[in-house]
Amino acid sequence: MKKITLYNSLTHKKELFVPLDEELVTMYSCGPTVYDTVHIGNLRAFIMADTLQRALRLVGGYELRWVMNITDIDDKMITRAQEKYANDSPEAGLAKLAQEYEAKFLQDLSAVGVDLDEIAAFPHATDYIEKMQKLIQKLYDQELAYVADGSIYFSLDAYTKQGGSYGVLAHIAEVAQARIDDQDQKQGAGDFALWKAQKPGEPHWDFELNGENYPGRPGWHIECSAMSTDLLGKEFDIHTGGVDLKFPHHENEIAQCGGTLARYWVHNEHLMVDESKMAKSVGNFVKLEAISYPLAFRLMTLSAHYRSQMDFSKAGLEAAHARVVRLREWASKIVNNPQAGTSAKMPQLVKDFDAALADDLNTPQALAVLAAIESTAARTEDVYAFLLHADEVLGLHIFEVMDRVRSYEGVEEILARREVARNDQDYALSDELRDKLRELGVGVEDTPDGQIVWQLF
Repeated sequence: MKKITLYNSLTHKKELFVPLDEELVTMYSCGPTVYDTVHIGNLRAFIMADTLQRALRLVGGYELRWVMNITDIDDKMITRAQEKYANDSPEAGLAKLAQEYEAKFLQDLSAVGVDLDEIAAFPHATDYIEKMQKLIQKLYDQELAYVADGSIYFSLDAYTKQGGSYGVLAHIAEVAQARIDDQDQKQGAGDFALWKAQKPGEPHWDFELNGENYPGRPGWHIECSAMSTDLLGKEFDIHTGGVDLKFPHHENEIAQCGGTLARYWVHNEHLMVDESKMAKSVGNFVKLEAISYPLAFRLMTLSAHYRSQMDFSKAGLEAAHARVVRLREWASKIVNNPQAGTSAKMPQLVKDFDAALADDLNTPQALAVLAAIESTAARTEDVYAFLLHADEVLGLHIFEVMDRVRSYEGVEEILARREVARNDQDYALSDELRDKLRELGVGVEDTPDGQIVWQLF
């Protein structure tokens, strides 16, 4: 197995990755709250997690169990369900909303190249209510939780008095500026809701605690703690998410689990627009449906290190798309018009590519190595093997789309007509047919072995 280093937010330094079990790496990713379509800033986190799991498997040589949760109950979910499904029961409206936007989320994940088959489970918060209640009961019995006006809160003061450490991920020494919960009965500024009392018209579950029933719903933070530990164990290897989740969400996850949870916390930086974080609250967000080339967006995100803020721009996206097209053209030429022999430089370049990814997922450097190989224009067997490997690790699906273009309606007919035109030396018609192919999203080049095609869009 190849050694891999990761920057660990828990220790604030880059560390050699050593899994709990050499046979299986366990990884948890904070998934979406499915009240609306995610924006591309959200998708950067999932592209990062997907690239990490690919590097762990294909460069590091590890087997992996990757879990991503679906938050289908929280304040935003309830508000939106009440707006969209006012005539349904609270529970039915919530379920309809979750089903609608979870399906859209999975479509977006697939579109940006995330390998859904590698995600072992998509646990839903509403399926884990009982396990959340058991965890809350445990915290209450440990005197780390208290009841206030029908809600149950985690006591940060009690946690720290019992020796708990809080703020390690976010580099904070105090929580005076902690996010205020939407209920104000808590005793301390840093306390947070484990269980929220039912409000009129809200979905709810019964929760019996010490002989009293507290109808309500779980707080957001307790959801991830219950799902991750149930599916991966009380301690697991890697937890991923955006930097905005460090505090308070991930800090609260750790506190609820008694100070332990994941051994490595991997956080990606924000996607920026005009020097501001892309966010729905700011209104500067872009949804994937507005992007014509989702895999170009994936390549664009990989062009910046995951721990660096990345500016989103139309020019940057177009440049990424142009590079994806060049890679598809190169791959098509390798497959359809290969060269004999091998390239003397390849062994070192392959080593450099894997080394970049093993060094805290340095995708910009890996792409630079790929560009160095691409610039040679070599089409030898070892270059082909490398490009297959690079494509699988980076998740650009270069080879997957290669045969698809010939299935586009009318493409085979145009290619056949174009071949006749070339044989008849009717180059004007040949060029006209080439332009028609481009309109269909198909690039074409003539070679001694026939026409080579690749996907443009």
